[in-house]
Amino acid sequence: MGAAKAICKFFFRRFLEVTIVCLLLLFMPNVPPYTKIEEPYTVAPTRPLEGKLVLKESLSDVEIWHKGDLIGPEGFAEYNGELYSSLATGEVVKLTGEHITPVVKFGKPCKGAYEERICGRPLGMQFDKNGLLIVADAYYGLFRVNVKTGDKELLVSPDQEIEGKKVKVFNSVALASNGDIYWSASSTEFTIENGVLDLLADPSGRLLHYDVKTKKNKVLIDKIHFANGVQLSDDEEFVIISETPRNRIHRYYLKGSKKGVHDIFIDGLPGMPDNLKSDGKGGFFVPLIVAVDSENKALPQIIGPYPAIRKIAARFLGVIQLIFKTVDKHYPNEFSQKAIHYKEKWAAMVPAFLPAYWR
Repeated sequence: MGAAKAICKFFFRRFLEVTIVCLLLLFMPNVPPYTKIEEPYTVAPTRPLEGKLVLKESLSDVEIWHKGDLIGPEGFAEYNGELYSSLATGEVVKLTGEHITPVVKFGKPCKGAYEERICGRPLGMQFDKNGLLIVADAYYGLFRVNVKTGDKELLVSPDQEIEGKKVKVFNSVALASNGDIYWSASSTEFTIENGVLDLLADPSGRLLHYDVKTKKNKVLIDKIHFANGVQLSDDEEFVIISETPRNRIHRYYLKGSKKGVHDIFIDGLPGMPDNLKSDGKGGFFVPLIVAVDSENKALPQIIGPYPAIRKIAARFLGVIQLIFKTVDKHYPNEFSQKAIHYKEKWAAMVPAFLPAYWR
Protein backbone atom coordinates (compact mmCIF):
# COMPACT_ATOMS: atom_id res chain seq x y z
CA MET A 1 0.00 0.00 0.00
CA GLY A 2 2.86 2.35 0.82
CA ALA A 3 4.40 1.94 -2.65
CA ALA A 4 1.07 2.47 -4.39
CA LYS A 5 0.43 5.60 -2.33
CA ALA A 6 3.87 6.97 -3.20
CA ILE A 7 3.30 6.35 -6.92
CA CYS A 8 -0.11 8.06 -6.83
CA LYS A 9 1.39 10.98 -4.95
CA PHE A 10 4.20 11.29 -7.50
CA PHE A 11 1.84 11.36 -10.50
CA PHE A 12 -0.56 13.74 -8.76
CA ARG A 13 2.28 16.20 -8.15
CA ARG A 14 3.41 15.98 -11.78
CA PHE A 15 -0.18 16.49 -12.95
CA LEU A 16 -0.52 19.50 -10.66
CA GLU A 17 2.76 20.98 -11.93
CA VAL A 18 1.75 20.53 -15.58
CA THR A 19 -1.66 22.07 -14.87
CA ILE A 20 -0.09 25.11 -13.22
CA VAL A 21 2.32 25.60 -16.14
CA CYS A 22 -0.52 25.32 -18.66
CA LEU A 23 -2.64 27.84 -16.74
CA LEU A 24 0.27 30.26 -16.56
CA LEU A 25 0.89 29.92 -20.30
CA LEU A 26 -2.79 30.41 -21.00
CA PHE A 27 -3.51 33.42 -18.80
CA MET A 28 -0.22 35.18 -18.03
CA PRO A 29 0.02 38.52 -19.90
CA ASN A 30 2.90 39.58 -22.18
CA VAL A 31 3.99 36.07 -23.13
CA PRO A 32 5.14 35.57 -26.74
CA PRO A 33 3.94 35.16 -29.41
CA TYR A 34 2.03 38.43 -29.36
CA THR A 35 -0.84 37.50 -31.65
CA LYS A 36 -4.48 36.44 -31.49
CA ILE A 37 -5.28 32.79 -30.87
CA GLU A 38 -9.01 32.89 -30.31
CA GLU A 39 -10.84 31.41 -33.29
CA PRO A 40 -11.66 27.68 -33.31
CA TYR A 41 -11.55 26.04 -36.71
CA THR A 42 -12.25 22.62 -38.14
CA VAL A 43 -10.76 20.73 -41.06
CA ALA A 44 -13.21 18.96 -43.36
CA PRO A 45 -13.17 15.14 -43.12
CA THR A 46 -10.70 13.56 -45.50
CA ARG A 47 -12.25 12.34 -48.73
CA PRO A 48 -11.96 8.56 -49.18
CA LEU A 49 -9.25 7.39 -51.57
CA GLU A 50 -11.62 6.08 -54.20
CA GLY A 51 -12.84 7.13 -57.62
CA LYS A 52 -10.59 9.91 -58.93
CA LEU A 53 -8.68 9.87 -55.65
CA VAL A 54 -7.74 6.20 -55.81
CA LEU A 55 -4.00 5.73 -55.36
CA LYS A 56 -2.06 5.34 -58.60
CA GLU A 57 1.56 4.66 -59.46
CA SER A 58 1.99 7.17 -62.27
CA LEU A 59 5.02 8.73 -60.59
CA SER A 60 6.70 5.50 -59.56
CA ASP A 61 9.10 5.50 -62.49
CA VAL A 62 10.08 9.18 -62.52
CA GLU A 63 13.69 10.12 -63.11
CA ILE A 64 15.46 11.55 -60.06
CA TRP A 65 17.48 14.53 -61.19
CA HIS A 66 20.32 16.23 -59.31
CA LYS A 67 19.89 14.06 -56.23
CA GLY A 68 21.73 15.68 -53.34
CA ASP A 69 22.96 18.59 -55.48
CA LEU A 70 20.33 21.16 -54.52
CA ILE A 71 19.39 22.48 -51.08
CA GLY A 72 15.66 22.91 -50.64
CA PRO A 73 14.47 23.25 -54.26
CA GLU A 74 11.00 24.79 -54.02
CA GLY A 75 9.70 26.66 -57.06
CA PHE A 76 10.23 25.60 -60.67
CA ALA A 77 9.78 27.55 -63.89
CA GLU A 78 10.51 26.69 -67.52
CA TYR A 79 11.48 29.05 -70.33
CA ASN A 80 12.76 28.22 -73.80
CA GLY A 81 13.25 24.61 -72.80
CA GLU A 82 15.37 25.47 -69.77
CA LEU A 83 14.40 24.72 -66.18
CA TYR A 84 14.92 27.08 -63.26
CA SER A 85 14.59 26.39 -59.53
CA SER A 86 14.56 28.42 -56.32
CA LEU A 87 16.73 27.16 -53.46
CA ALA A 88 16.97 27.47 -49.68
CA THR A 89 20.37 29.13 -50.15
CA GLY A 90 18.61 32.27 -51.42
CA GLU A 91 19.44 31.54 -55.05
CA VAL A 92 17.63 30.84 -58.28
CA VAL A 93 19.57 28.46 -60.51
CA LYS A 94 19.26 27.19 -64.08
CA LEU A 95 19.39 23.43 -64.59
CA THR A 96 20.86 22.35 -67.92
CA GLY A 97 21.46 18.62 -68.04
CA GLU A 98 23.88 17.92 -65.22
CA HIS A 99 24.96 21.55 -65.00
CA ILE A 100 23.75 23.98 -62.32
CA THR A 101 24.16 27.65 -63.21
CA PRO A 102 23.52 30.39 -60.61
CA VAL A 103 21.16 33.04 -61.98
CA VAL A 104 20.41 35.45 -59.14
CA LYS A 105 20.96 35.70 -55.38
CA PHE A 106 18.53 37.23 -52.92
CA GLY A 107 19.42 38.33 -49.42
CA LYS A 108 22.95 38.56 -48.09
CA PRO A 109 25.87 36.16 -47.54
CA CYS A 110 25.07 33.72 -44.74
CA LYS A 111 26.49 30.69 -42.97
CA GLY A 112 23.76 28.19 -43.82
CA ALA A 113 20.06 27.45 -44.18
CA TYR A 114 19.52 28.20 -40.49
CA GLU A 115 20.22 31.85 -41.35
CA GLU A 116 17.43 31.80 -43.90
CA ARG A 117 16.19 35.26 -42.92
CA ILE A 118 19.61 36.58 -43.99
CA CYS A 119 20.19 34.27 -46.96
CA GLY A 120 16.80 34.94 -48.50
CA ARG A 121 14.33 32.22 -49.42
CA PRO A 122 12.90 32.42 -52.96
CA LEU A 123 9.76 30.32 -53.25
CA GLY A 124 7.21 30.65 -56.05
CA MET A 125 8.24 31.95 -59.47
CA GLN A 126 6.98 32.21 -63.04
CA PHE A 127 8.17 33.73 -66.31
CA ASP A 128 6.22 36.54 -67.92
CA LYS A 129 5.68 36.83 -71.68
CA ASN A 130 8.88 38.88 -72.03
CA GLY A 131 11.07 36.21 -70.46
CA LEU A 132 11.46 38.03 -67.16
CA LEU A 133 11.15 35.89 -64.05
CA ILE A 134 8.73 36.95 -61.31
CA VAL A 135 9.98 35.61 -57.97
CA ALA A 136 8.51 35.72 -54.47
CA ASP A 137 11.22 35.68 -51.82
CA ALA A 138 9.69 34.79 -48.46
CA TYR A 139 11.65 37.48 -46.61
CA TYR A 140 12.68 40.09 -49.16
CA GLY A 141 9.58 40.59 -51.31
CA LEU A 142 8.24 40.23 -54.83
CA PHE A 143 10.81 40.68 -57.62
CA ARG A 144 11.15 40.84 -61.40
CA VAL A 145 14.41 39.21 -62.53
CA ASN A 146 16.34 39.31 -65.79
CA VAL A 147 17.74 35.77 -65.90
CA LYS A 148 20.32 36.75 -68.53
CA THR A 149 21.95 39.50 -66.48
CA GLY A 150 20.88 38.62 -62.93
CA ASP A 151 19.46 42.12 -62.45
CA LYS A 152 16.42 42.25 -60.20
CA GLU A 153 13.71 44.84 -59.59
CA LEU A 154 11.73 44.96 -56.35
CA LEU A 155 7.99 45.13 -57.05
CA VAL A 156 6.57 44.71 -53.54
CA SER A 157 8.63 45.33 -50.41
CA PRO A 158 8.12 43.66 -47.02
CA ASP A 159 8.17 47.20 -45.59
CA GLN A 160 5.15 48.13 -47.69
CA GLU A 161 1.80 48.20 -45.92
CA ILE A 162 -1.06 46.66 -47.89
CA GLU A 163 -4.54 47.44 -46.61
CA GLY A 164 -3.28 47.94 -43.08
CA LYS A 165 -0.78 45.08 -42.83
CA LYS A 166 2.76 44.20 -43.87
CA VAL A 167 3.56 40.86 -45.47
CA LYS A 168 5.72 38.51 -43.41
CA VAL A 169 5.85 35.64 -45.94
CA PHE A 170 5.83 36.16 -49.71
CA ASN A 171 5.06 32.77 -51.20
CA SER A 172 3.56 31.91 -54.59
CA VAL A 173 2.85 33.76 -57.85
CA ALA A 174 0.61 33.30 -60.89
CA LEU A 175 0.81 35.58 -63.92
CA ALA A 176 -2.15 36.64 -66.04
CA SER A 177 -1.86 37.18 -69.79
CA ASN A 178 -1.89 40.97 -69.28
CA GLY A 179 1.10 40.74 -66.94
CA ASP A 180 -0.81 41.20 -63.68
CA ILE A 181 0.41 39.09 -60.77
CA TYR A 182 -1.75 37.08 -58.39
CA TRP A 183 0.27 36.16 -55.34
CA SER A 184 0.01 34.77 -51.84
CA ALA A 185 1.06 36.29 -48.55
CA SER A 186 1.20 33.25 -46.31
CA SER A 187 1.18 35.32 -43.14
CA THR A 188 1.04 38.89 -41.91
CA GLU A 189 2.01 37.80 -38.39
CA PHE A 190 4.99 35.44 -38.64
CA THR A 191 7.99 34.86 -40.88
CA ILE A 192 8.33 31.49 -42.56
CA GLU A 193 10.80 30.20 -39.97
CA ASN A 194 7.97 30.64 -37.45
CA GLY A 195 5.64 28.49 -39.51
CA VAL A 196 4.48 26.36 -36.59
CA LEU A 197 3.34 29.46 -34.71
CA ASP A 198 1.36 30.52 -37.76
CA LEU A 199 -0.34 27.13 -37.77
CA LEU A 200 -1.33 27.57 -34.12
CA ALA A 201 -2.47 31.19 -34.43
CA ASP A 202 -5.58 32.63 -36.05
CA PRO A 203 -5.24 32.83 -39.86
CA SER A 204 -3.64 35.91 -41.41
CA GLY A 205 -2.75 34.79 -44.95
CA ARG A 206 -3.97 36.58 -48.07
CA LEU A 207 -4.52 36.25 -51.81
CA LEU A 208 -3.50 39.47 -53.54
CA HIS A 209 -3.58 41.04 -56.98
CA TYR A 210 -0.71 43.22 -58.22
CA ASP A 211 -1.68 45.55 -61.07
CA VAL A 212 1.40 46.04 -63.25
CA LYS A 213 0.08 49.32 -64.67
CA THR A 214 -0.75 51.06 -61.40
CA LYS A 215 1.81 49.09 -59.33
CA LYS A 216 -0.81 48.73 -56.61
CA ASN A 217 -1.91 45.68 -54.65
CA LYS A 218 -5.42 44.62 -53.73
CA VAL A 219 -6.42 41.96 -51.21
CA LEU A 220 -8.82 39.47 -52.82
CA ILE A 221 -9.20 36.99 -49.96
CA ASP A 222 -8.16 37.60 -46.35
CA LYS A 223 -7.67 35.34 -43.32
CA ILE A 224 -6.38 32.27 -45.14
CA HIS A 225 -4.48 29.86 -42.91
CA PHE A 226 -0.95 29.86 -44.36
CA ALA A 227 -1.94 30.86 -47.89
CA ASN A 228 0.29 28.91 -50.24
CA GLY A 229 0.24 27.88 -53.92
CA VAL A 230 -1.56 30.11 -56.46
CA GLN A 231 -2.69 29.18 -59.97
CA LEU A 232 -4.95 30.72 -62.62
CA SER A 233 -7.42 28.61 -64.56
CA ASP A 234 -6.48 28.14 -68.22
CA ASP A 235 -9.14 30.63 -69.34
CA GLU A 236 -8.29 32.99 -66.45
CA GLU A 237 -11.89 32.91 -65.27
CA PHE A 238 -10.74 32.26 -61.71
CA VAL A 239 -7.67 31.87 -59.54
CA ILE A 240 -7.18 29.20 -56.88
CA ILE A 241 -5.04 29.23 -53.74
CA SER A 242 -4.00 26.52 -51.29
CA GLU A 243 -4.86 26.79 -47.61
CA THR A 244 -2.25 24.32 -46.44
CA PRO A 245 -3.14 23.45 -42.81
CA ARG A 246 -6.84 23.06 -43.61
CA ASN A 247 -6.38 20.64 -46.52
CA ARG A 248 -8.38 22.78 -48.92
CA ILE A 249 -8.19 25.14 -51.89
CA HIS A 250 -10.04 28.46 -52.30
CA ARG A 251 -11.31 29.88 -55.59
CA TYR A 252 -11.74 33.55 -56.50
CA TYR A 253 -13.69 34.46 -59.66
CA LEU A 254 -12.11 37.08 -61.92
CA LYS A 255 -14.71 37.09 -64.72
CA GLY A 256 -18.34 36.36 -65.43
CA SER A 257 -21.44 36.63 -63.28
CA LYS A 258 -19.52 35.50 -60.18
CA LYS A 259 -16.74 38.08 -60.55
CA GLY A 260 -15.47 39.07 -57.11
CA VAL A 261 -17.00 36.02 -55.42
CA HIS A 262 -14.86 33.44 -53.67
CA ASP A 263 -15.70 29.93 -52.50
CA ILE A 264 -14.07 26.64 -51.58
CA PHE A 265 -12.81 24.95 -54.74
CA ILE A 266 -12.19 21.64 -52.93
CA ASP A 267 -11.76 20.55 -49.31
CA GLY A 268 -11.13 17.30 -47.50
CA LEU A 269 -7.97 16.67 -49.49
CA PRO A 270 -5.95 13.63 -48.36
CA GLY A 271 -3.13 15.91 -47.26
CA MET A 272 -1.85 19.47 -47.02
CA PRO A 273 -1.73 21.22 -50.44
CA ASP A 274 1.30 23.27 -51.41
CA ASN A 275 2.25 24.56 -54.87
CA LEU A 276 -0.37 24.40 -57.62
CA LYS A 277 0.12 23.94 -61.35
CA SER A 278 -2.20 23.74 -64.34
CA ASP A 279 -2.22 20.42 -66.18
CA GLY A 280 -3.01 22.26 -69.42
CA LYS A 281 -6.28 20.36 -69.77
CA GLY A 282 -8.51 22.42 -67.51
CA GLY A 283 -7.35 20.70 -64.33
CA PHE A 284 -4.63 21.21 -61.75
CA PHE A 285 -1.72 19.36 -60.20
CA VAL A 286 -1.95 19.54 -56.39
CA PRO A 287 1.10 18.20 -54.51
CA LEU A 288 0.55 17.37 -50.84
CA ILE A 289 3.37 18.03 -48.38
CA VAL A 290 1.84 15.83 -45.66
CA ALA A 291 -0.54 12.95 -46.35
CA VAL A 292 -3.52 12.34 -44.05
CA ASP A 293 -6.49 10.01 -43.85
CA SER A 294 -9.32 9.29 -41.42
CA GLU A 295 -7.01 7.25 -39.18
CA ASN A 296 -3.88 9.38 -39.48
CA LYS A 297 -4.82 12.99 -38.92
CA ALA A 298 -2.53 15.98 -39.19
CA LEU A 299 -1.95 18.31 -36.26
CA PRO A 300 -4.39 21.04 -37.45
CA GLN A 301 -7.21 18.51 -37.64
CA ILE A 302 -6.62 17.57 -34.01
CA ILE A 303 -6.04 20.93 -32.32
CA GLY A 304 -7.88 23.33 -34.65
CA PRO A 305 -11.14 23.37 -32.66
CA TYR A 306 -9.33 24.13 -29.39
CA PRO A 307 -7.83 27.65 -29.31
CA ALA A 308 -6.84 27.26 -25.65
CA ILE A 309 -4.63 24.26 -26.47
CA ARG A 310 -3.19 26.07 -29.49
CA LYS A 311 -2.44 29.10 -27.31
CA ILE A 312 -0.66 27.00 -24.68
CA ALA A 313 1.41 25.25 -27.37
CA ALA A 314 2.25 28.53 -29.12
CA ARG A 315 3.30 30.22 -25.89
CA PHE A 316 5.38 27.20 -24.89
CA LEU A 317 7.26 27.45 -28.19
CA GLY A 318 7.42 31.22 -27.81
CA VAL A 319 9.06 30.95 -24.38
CA ILE A 320 11.59 28.40 -25.67
CA GLN A 321 12.42 30.68 -28.58
CA LEU A 322 12.79 33.66 -26.24
CA ILE A 323 15.25 31.71 -24.09
CA PHE A 324 17.41 30.79 -27.09
CA LYS A 325 17.25 34.36 -28.42
CA THR A 326 18.30 35.76 -25.05
CA VAL A 327 21.23 33.35 -24.82
CA ASP A 328 22.30 34.15 -28.38
CA LYS A 329 22.02 37.89 -27.73
CA HIS A 330 24.47 37.77 -24.84
CA TYR A 331 26.55 34.78 -25.97
CA PRO A 332 26.25 34.48 -29.78
CA ASN A 333 26.51 30.84 -30.80
CA GLU A 334 25.56 28.67 -33.74
CA PHE A 335 23.62 26.14 -31.65
CA SER A 336 21.14 28.75 -30.39
CA GLN A 337 20.72 30.17 -33.89
CA LYS A 338 19.95 26.73 -35.30
CA ALA A 339 17.59 25.97 -32.44
CA ILE A 340 15.67 29.21 -33.04
CA HIS A 341 15.34 28.45 -36.74
CA TYR A 342 14.53 24.75 -36.76
CA LYS A 343 12.48 24.62 -33.58
CA GLU A 344 9.97 27.06 -35.07
CA LYS A 345 10.02 26.00 -38.69
CA TRP A 346 7.52 23.61 -40.29
CA ALA A 347 10.16 20.92 -39.81
CA ALA A 348 9.43 21.15 -36.10
CA MET A 349 6.24 19.19 -36.72
CA VAL A 350 8.56 16.18 -36.79
CA PRO A 351 11.59 15.66 -34.50
CA ALA A 352 13.37 18.97 -34.86
CA PHE A 353 16.94 17.98 -34.18
CA LEU A 354 17.43 15.22 -36.72
CA PRO A 355 20.94 15.37 -38.21
CA ALA A 356 19.57 16.06 -41.71
CA TYR A 357 18.32 19.44 -40.57
CA TRP A 358 21.65 20.54 -39.14
CA ARG A 359 23.40 21.62 -42.30
